[in-house]
Amino acid sequence: MPLTSPFRDASDLLHPNPADSTYGCAMVDLERSGRPQILVVTVAGPNHLYRWEAGRLVDVAPPILQDSENSGIGVACADLTGNGFPDIYLLNTSAFLGPDSDPDLLLANEGGLRFRNLLGRGSVNNFGAGRSVVWWDFGGVGRPGVYVCNYAEPCRLFAMLTGGRLANVAPEMGLNQITGGRSAVAADFFDTGRLDLFTANENDRNRFFRNLGSGRFQECAVELGVHDPREHARGVAVGDLDRDGRLDLVCANWEGPHRIFMQQADGRFRDMARPPFSRPSRARTVIVFDYDNDGWDDIFINNIGEPNRLFHNNGDGIFEEVEAGDHSLPDGFGTGATVGDIDGDGFLDLFVSHGESVPMPNALLRNTPNGNHWLRVHVRTEAGAPAVGARVRVWPEGDDRPITRFIDGGSGYLCQMEPVAHVGLGRAAGAARIEVRLSDGRVHELRDVEGDRNLIVQPEGEGWRVAE
Repeated sequence: MPLTSPFRDASDLLHPNPADSTYGCAMVDLERSGRPQILVVTVAGPNHLYRWEAGRLVDVAPPILQDSENSGIGVACADLTGNGFPDIYLLNTSAFLGPDSDPDLLLANEGGLRFRNLLGRGSVNNFGAGRSVVWWDFGGVGRPGVYVCNYAEPCRLFAMLTGGRLANVAPEMGLNQITGGRSAVAADFFDTGRLDLFTANENDRNRFFRNLGSGRFQECAVELGVHDPREHARGVAVGDLDRDGRLDLVCANWEGPHRIFMQQADGRFRDMARPPFSRPSRARTVIVFDYDNDGWDDIFINNIGEPNRLFHNNGDGIFEEVEAGDHSLPDGFGTGATVGDIDGDGFLDLFVSHGESVPMPNALLRNTPNGNHWLRVHVRTEAGAPAVGARVRVWPEGDDRPITRFIDGGSGYLCQMEPVAHVGLGRAAGAARIEVRLSDGRVHELRDVEGDRNLIVQPEGEGWRVAE
């Protein structure tokens, strides 16, 4: 029996929702309200920030965040300044390649939707026509820098140094690659406690920077089998698709075969994508998420000018395409997508941005609950912001296979997923064990946790605080 889509078009909840040329998007709680807002960047005109108010999503973006004079293309958020509020990196691109694109903005979040720009015209700037941005605790110090994946210009890694000085540290670490950068993702792929970096590129092979510690990185995409030199990458996402404890990579290529790079026991990757998943499309963002809360990571591919595609993970290595539903948006010109629980019902919702060649309204797709159980683990820093890069492993009751999540600092293509460890438990009523590991190495463990709840887990002094 064909699988049917649980997503229903709820775009009428967006106020306003004009016919724009929008690109990157993110679901992030910028206000520490307990519910994410949807941040959408626009090429011509103001960016949008949708907040849930009285049963609908209302645009509340202040002028500095609207950034109406620049051409917005990508976005990701994390707490660089350490005050507990996620800061915003706005990627602006008015040219196909640098170095004369619109300047990016790095907006320090001071609370109450007040922001100030930290980038200037000196050495700490970016005019490189970037395509994606990812927040990355490359040094394992508990505070992320922000890696900007540029197109035909050196990539940048902005970090806050001692004394509060912002600097581009990519050159000294050998991370200032020049390539057709399209997307990037950071995760601890080899269970070393250090976050590695993968970049997916166009007109060039992909790169994999293995984190050796002490500011040293080894580029090893060829050795690992993820270089894919003849394709033109777009979106990328990470997940443990077979729940063997090893992280896998999903890469969507532009009008080329899509990849499911499964990590093998020796640390190398092997493309295990089968038809129809591998069928080429005009792909943009790819998302790995458990849409039906059955405990297995599914895959969504956002396309431009052709239907989006949703694949259900059957748990046996087969990804079965879900029958076309509202998620397919067959007439949409998708430029980005993000996922999060926008309505607070414990099931993940989709937001798809539209535009580029055909300005059009954006799409909100609400998920339909099906009775499966879930847990949402909000891992926070001591200051209270999402602890991007933190790893969460959950063992559902009666199951010895872990479900692995990272608090997302930017992924997909131009986008960021909600920085919450959302775990589907299937029919299990709770978790036998939860392990939280921060990017600085601190670990906390929980036992016998009831499902269908939100947990806040954060370090506090020498211990940990757990709350709902």
